[in-house]
Amino acid sequence: MTIELIGIIALAVGVLSFFFDSSFVVYAFFAATLLGSAAAFVLDSLGGTNISPAHLLLGFLAARLLRDRRIYQQSIEAIAPGRPGFWLLLAVTYSAISAFFLPRLFAGETFVFLVRSADSFSYPLAPVMSNLTQSIYLIADCVCFILISGYAGRTDGRTTLINAAILSVILNLFFAGLDVTTYATGTSDLMSFIRNANYSLLFDNEVAGIKRVVGSFIEASSFASATLGYLAFSSTLWLLGVRPRLMSVLSLLSLCALVFSTSSTGYGGLAAMLTIAYLASLLVVMSRPATTQMLSFVVATPIILSIVFCVIALNDNYSAPVYNVLDETVFNKFSTASGVERSSWNRQALQVFVDTFGLGAGNGSLRASSFPLAVIGNLGIIGAVLFSLFFVGVFVGRKEDKSDPSHDAERLAAKSACLAWLVTATLSGALTDLGMPFFAFAAIACCRPAEEYSQTTSKVINLGFRAG
Repeated sequence: MTIELIGIIALAVGVLSFFFDSSFVVYAFFAATLLGSAAAFVLDSLGGTNISPAHLLLGFLAARLLRDRRIYQQSIEAIAPGRPGFWLLLAVTYSAISAFFLPRLFAGETFVFLVRSADSFSYPLAPVMSNLTQSIYLIADCVCFILISGYAGRTDGRTTLINAAILSVILNLFFAGLDVTTYATGTSDLMSFIRNANYSLLFDNEVAGIKRVVGSFIEASSFASATLGYLAFSSTLWLLGVRPRLMSVLSLLSLCALVFSTSSTGYGGLAAMLTIAYLASLLVVMSRPATTQMLSFVVATPIILSIVFCVIALNDNYSAPVYNVLDETVFNKFSTASGVERSSWNRQALQVFVDTFGLGAGNGSLRASSFPLAVIGNLGIIGAVLFSLFFVGVFVGRKEDKSDPSHDAERLAAKSACLAWLVTATLSGALTDLGMPFFAFAAIACCRPAEEYSQTTSKVINLGFRAG
């Protein structure tokens, strides 16, 4: 095992969390989820598997939060039958079982594109190390969701989580600025201590002469996906009138960062989310009283887009570089080597689904280029149904909280972030792991105040503590 500098820093932060309020480790954990290209430890015995700072701090987060009996109670309630956490727990349990049995059951019966393969060839299905590592990542996602759900049950906990989410938006922009600045000054090595993971890191690429912004992630697509989620979060808060000045600035800067990522995934996701946000805002404006920000968005968006389109179309100095970027990232994407390769991943995932009679090849057995296809290829019908029930619980499982409009706005903003990440994962997600930020925001999106938790569950847990 190799211990990296960022790992030592994460360990120090984790130890310090025991001497501060629980909010300290929550802020640290949310910040660590941004370090997508960092490895705290490298496990050489497991084929060079990376342990990220966020996964390391997840252990400290659990140890620190579960010391509070109220958080423990509410975490247990989060996985009660019928709750979103219940379906997620079943999905993760099934994924772990499938990772062990299905690659052995269908060994040699179909071909897969391996998760960690450096080439573009398909191989006969067989048990691989990624069956273990991908299952561990999903288990960590589930633990993250349960812990954040328990912490969000407290009023002060929910406030801390929203502030931590806003901090994530700010830090993401900070790393984007640092990425561009170090590239322009030839000092990219300054970021090497958070770019040490055993992945193919693409942080110095250009498209049509424009530097592709990657921030603290491994490449532009990952950065664009993360940024779209944070843009959806901050812009939703702005539309609902929550901290409008701060949210307007963060939204505008996140939009600029997303545009300069030159990611086809980011552009596709942005188009989808803008359409959804505009239609939702228009529906609100037409049906009931709306905020000033929402009314401004509905009126100004078509005007601004028309002006931008006309300026670009009528000026060759602007239209040429814009067309070159769109040509490389959108219009001809599927004809590029990357586009052809990713299309073949999706076709093969569908073929695996058929070859395994709808059961899948087992979690971590293959990669695709779309989250739904990755799910059915790896987990089959059962996994797809369980994940679908979890998503339904997150997005439509809670009614509006008329007694606390701010709570409702925060949950809606978190839902928007999750929807954005689900959109980008559908466009280019290779695995069944949506990442811990998704599950942290999902926990905020479907959290319930402490007073809504069942008295029966509280009594059972209290008896358990007394018996222990």
